[in-house]
Amino acid sequence: MSAPDTHFLFSPSATYPNPVACLINRDAEIIHAWTSDLDQPDPATAPPGYLRGWNHVELGADGSLYATVPLHSLLKLAPDSTPIWRAELPVHHDLDITDTGQVYILTEEPRLLDRDGEPFVLLDNSITVLDDTGATVAIHSLFDLLMSDINLSVLITSHIHRRRRSPHHPAALAIYHDLASAGSVQPGRNASGLLRAVPGSPADLLHANTIEVVRAHPAGLWCDGDVLVSMRELDCIAVVDLSANRVRWWWGPGELSGQHQPTMLPNGHLLVFDNGQRRGFSRVLEVNPARHAISWQHVANPPRNLFCALAGGAEPLASGNILISDAQSGQALEVTRDGHTTWTVRTLTEAGERAQFYRMAAVAREVAASVVGSTDSPATGLARDLLRCELLDPARTSP
Repeated sequence: MSAPDTHFLFSPSATYPNPVACLINRDAEIIHAWTSDLDQPDPATAPPGYLRGWNHVELGADGSLYATVPLHSLLKLAPDSTPIWRAELPVHHDLDITDTGQVYILTEEPRLLDRDGEPFVLLDNSITVLDDTGATVAIHSLFDLLMSDINLSVLITSHIHRRRRSPHHPAALAIYHDLASAGSVQPGRNASGLLRAVPGSPADLLHANTIEVVRAHPAGLWCDGDVLVSMRELDCIAVVDLSANRVRWWWGPGELSGQHQPTMLPNGHLLVFDNGQRRGFSRVLEVNPARHAISWQHVANPPRNLFCALAGGAEPLASGNILISDAQSGQALEVTRDGHTTWTVRTLTEAGERAQFYRMAAVAREVAASVVGSTDSPATGLARDLLRCELLDPARTSP
């Protein structure tokens, strides 16, 4: 079991238009929360679920909260929810904070490709780097990075050909040209929302959902400061070198299915949550990147007891156990390497969503201590009104 003072952070999906982020302890008590309606879309516009609330939240070492307002802005909030800064960017899904306070975050931008004389509308994803004040330092097109690898370029080109043949791609082209003629092809909710609303989302070729700045690999496969990313639509995870604009390593097609949250382990292996969209059950994998092979996996018994088709994730805990975010069921589970469930929490809200949260993250004692104490804040009271957390018997919820 993890240390009893481990805490857990997440943002319930159903708290829009007043999104909250909750820090809970192992007893499922909400001990601190943040809230801000800054940059939230007007409820009168009936925004789709992926544009509501906070897509993902991270806790900084100083107790400040980083909250992504989907395809609109990144907020940095003090423990009392006061805004420290905001960066107006088409952010989505995930971010990582370095020891120096730099933020690496995923952003999205519509882009027209003209390959072989045939146009294709792409929702390109980028790795955007911010300094500790929220100012943009660099933007790296993920599409361009991946296309620099000859084998990945073949894979991506095949996906483009397939999506270009979709009966719905002409609608995406028409939307792009209409926006261009109006001078409004600007990254953000409007353009992305229109393109994503096209049936089948043919422009959503990559759908990056995870970013992590990694340490050097023990066998030299990648270096300090390289970036690990996950592309859901390609069933692919990769490590990219931003300074050299190249791919150092990639893996996944044929094994992964809609995966989330790859993360590097101390031994140089990668942990990844394989959602199993086409398989019908989810699993947690440990991948040996030197061998391009699975070295360990966790599958529920029976397998369909754990199936999270959207969102979710898995991360290593200091104890060696694994924290699994079963986002669609609103549960988080801690499992041992031999498959035993030691802790389960369920989150409950009044309104239903595709996923109850994007994922839950473990927070170390020293970081939690920087915000614990102000438990009677208005944000914490609001979170307790909107959300209920409860512990479940691990023996009855064992996947």
